[in-house]
Amino acid sequence: MGEKIVYDDVLVLLGEFGRCALPGYDNDTYQIQDDYHSYLINQSIPSHSSCMLRNQSIDQNGNLTSREYKCQSWVYDKSLFTATLVTKFDLVCDNAVYQTNAVMVLFLGLFIGYTTLSTASDIFGRKPVMLVSNFVFVISNYLMIWSPNYISLMLIRFFIGLSMSGQVLVLYIIALEFVGPDQRIYAGVGSFFTWIVSCFIYICAGYFLRDWQHLHIFVAIYSTPVLLNFFCVPESPRWLLTRGYNSKASKIILKSARINNIEFDKELIKDIEINDKVTQVKFWRMFTNYRLCIRTLIIYFTWFAASMTYYGIILNMGLLSGNMFINYVITTSLEVLAYVIVITTTDRIGRKMMSCIYLVIAAICLTSCIFTELYAPPGLKWITTVLALTGQFAVTSAFCILWFWTGELFPTELRNTGTGTSSAVARIGSVVAPYVGYMKIVIPGVFGRISPFIVYSSLCISALTLSTIFVPETSHLTLPETIDDCIQLGHGFGKQKSKPSPEEMKMLNSTVKS
Repeated sequence: MGEKIVYDDVLVLLGEFGRCALPGYDNDTYQIQDDYHSYLINQSIPSHSSCMLRNQSIDQNGNLTSREYKCQSWVYDKSLFTATLVTKFDLVCDNAVYQTNAVMVLFLGLFIGYTTLSTASDIFGRKPVMLVSNFVFVISNYLMIWSPNYISLMLIRFFIGLSMSGQVLVLYIIALEFVGPDQRIYAGVGSFFTWIVSCFIYICAGYFLRDWQHLHIFVAIYSTPVLLNFFCVPESPRWLLTRGYNSKASKIILKSARINNIEFDKELIKDIEINDKVTQVKFWRMFTNYRLCIRTLIIYFTWFAASMTYYGIILNMGLLSGNMFINYVITTSLEVLAYVIVITTTDRIGRKMMSCIYLVIAAICLTSCIFTELYAPPGLKWITTVLALTGQFAVTSAFCILWFWTGELFPTELRNTGTGTSSAVARIGSVVAPYVGYMKIVIPGVFGRISPFIVYSSLCISALTLSTIFVPETSHLTLPETIDDCIQLGHGFGKQKSKPSPEEMKMLNSTVKS
C-alpha cells in the first residue's frame, strides 16, 4: 500500500460508546451507580435510541403521556478509552457523520498531495518537498493535541494527510532512484515493511495510552526525528543530473562510493550522463484507442475497488467481534505475510493470475460475511471477523500486485503518470470508504448491517470480472516502450524474457568494461 490508515483514525470511527445524559442529574455517568440511577435511565431513555430522552407525565384525567425529544448532552463509556475525538467534540447522534468527515478529510489531503506533490518534486527537487512535508507533518501533529474546535481539527487533519503524501511519495522515489535496477524491488517493498513496524509500535502505544491526547503527544514526539532527514537524506542524484547539476550529483555519488568502499574516477563522474528523457507523449493519448481506453479505466476501477475495500474494513475494525487491539495486530501481521507471498510468487505465477486469485478470495470471504451477519448466532459472530480479515488480507495482496502490474501496462514515457493517476484514483476510494461504513448507522435494520459487505463484495467481483476479461498478463514480457506497444499487449507483443547465457554475460561484461 502507498500509505496506511493510522490507529487514531480507527478511534474516530469506533462509535458512540454512550447515551444521553440524564437532565438534572449532575454526577451522571455511563456506568450504573445504584438502583435509583438504573431506574432513572430506564424511565428517561427509550430502549430504541440512545440519542433520545423521554419525558413522562400524568395529565389532569390521570392518563400517562410520554414525549420524546433529542438530547443535547451525553455521557460516555470509559471502560475501553478514557477519551477520544468522539467524546471531546460530541460526534454522536445527529453529529455522527462528523466522525466520517474527520477521517475523510485526511484522505482528501492524501489525494491532493499525491496529485500535486509528485509534480512539485519533479520541478523543485525531491529533498525540498520532503523537508517541507516533514516540517508540516510534525507541526500539525503538535497542533492536533490542542485542537480547540472541530473546524481546526479538520484543517489540521487535512495538512497531516497532505504532508504524509509528500513524505511517502518522495522517500519512495528517492529510494528507487538511489539504487540499481536489481535492488529497486527491495527498496520499494522495504518501505512497506518499515511502515508495518511503525504500525506495531503505534498499536502498542494505543493499548497503553487510552486518552487520545496522550496518544497524540506520543505520535508528535515519535515523529519529530524526521526533521533530521535534512542532514541524513541527500537529494536524488538522478534528479540533479536531469537538471544539469552534475557537480552536486558527483559529490553525492562519490560520498556513497566511500561509504561502500568503492573507488570511483572523479573525472569519469564529472562527465556522467543520464538517459531519462522528458516525455513528449500526452497522457490523453491512452484514451484515443478503444482497447487502451477500456484497459486504463478498468485499472483505475480496480485501484478504486481495492482501496475502498481495504480502508473500509480497517476503519470498521472496532465493529468486528473480538478484541479490537488483537484484530488490528492480526490484520497488520497479515500484511507482512501478504508482502512476502507477493514477492516470492508473483514472478513465477504471473501478475494477472495472482491478482485474480486474491480477488476471488476477497469476493468469497466478503460475500460470506453477508450470510454470517444474517444467520450466525451471537456466539459465532467471530466467523465474520475471520472472513473480513481474510478478505482484507487478499485485498492487500491484490493492491500490492497492482503497483507492479500497472507500471507494466503503460509505455515508458507514460509509466510514472499512469501509476500516479492510478494511485490518485485509489485515494478517491479511500475518501469514500468511511461513508460506506456509515451506512450501518443511516440504514436501519438488518440491511444496514450487511450493506457495507454488499458494497465491498460487489466491487471485488466487478474488478475480478473486468480485469480477467480485458487486462492482459505482463509477467516475463518486454516492457512496452510506445503507445503502439501497449495496444499490442496480450496480442503478440513482448517476447518471453530469458536469462542470458554465460557467453552472452561474458560479452556484456566485456562491453561494459570497455
